[in-house]
Amino acid sequence: MRVQFRIVVLSLLIVFIVSACSTSPRQQPEQDWTVKLVYTDWSEAVALTTLAKVLLEERMEFEVQTKLTDVESAYAEVARGEADIFADAWLPETHAHYLESHGDSIERLGIIYPHARTGLVVPAYSRYNSLEDFKGTDVEIIGIEAEAGIMYQARYALQQYELETVRLKNLSEQEMISQLTEAYKRREEVVITGWEPHGLFARFELKFLDDPLNVFGDRENIYALGTSGIEERLPHVVRFFERMQLSEKQINGLIDAMNSEVDPEEGVRVWIGKNDYIVNQWVKNLKPERKKIM
Repeated sequence: MRVQFRIVVLSLLIVFIVSACSTSPRQQPEQDWTVKLVYTDWSEAVALTTLAKVLLEERMEFEVQTKLTDVESAYAEVARGEADIFADAWLPETHAHYLESHGDSIERLGIIYPHARTGLVVPAYSRYNSLEDFKGTDVEIIGIEAEAGIMYQARYALQQYELETVRLKNLSEQEMISQLTEAYKRREEVVITGWEPHGLFARFELKFLDDPLNVFGDRENIYALGTSGIEERLPHVVRFFERMQLSEKQINGLIDAMNSEVDPEEGVRVWIGKNDYIVNQWVKNLKPERKKIM
């Protein structure tokens, strides 16, 4: 009987060891390995989303799905759980009304960039220095998509400063950049709805107009937002976005590197190669754990 008992115990022990050492690429069954990123067609949004996609796929072995949409839809899709992450949320001012409308369905995961700024921007040579300088003029402000947070602020600014004769034009970001570029070449007056970080500040000498009424608010944070309950389903992704933070020099360099290549991902990989120490801190201990073969 003792011999039979020992055989049974030994058999169970062998089964346990084999199970523990079996080859399995991912150890945590609760971890989902597909993540959906939603983004807008703005320079920093494309750069940050592309950076996250490359690192999640190539350093952390996730399958990443991305979707381009408008900002209002980005918030709505994260709130409904149709997307997992939106990595370009400007808070507490610019995107406040989008976040408030979705209550507890969206979570703030981390601050990606802590020195963001919005406002009206002109070339450094411009005779305009303040929004108050527009009173009584027929200035045209070159803006972007009507539903963008900065456009809400711009429309509110026209009301608060009583600029009835000033016109606000809705274009795409690329059309805005094109009009600024042409006017700058000819040293003509031009006013845009601007924000920083943006590659324009590396290409041209620009200035934000003074905003005495503080309509555009103070400097903001760019957050990564996640759908409610994401911590339980994608804990490694949450850790990654909690760690992912860039300085002004780093984010401007990222945008510039991305725009320097035909394929944005290739530009981002160039930036990663120059900032490998930084990104290694973001992904440290977040790679899939693989079981050892006995």
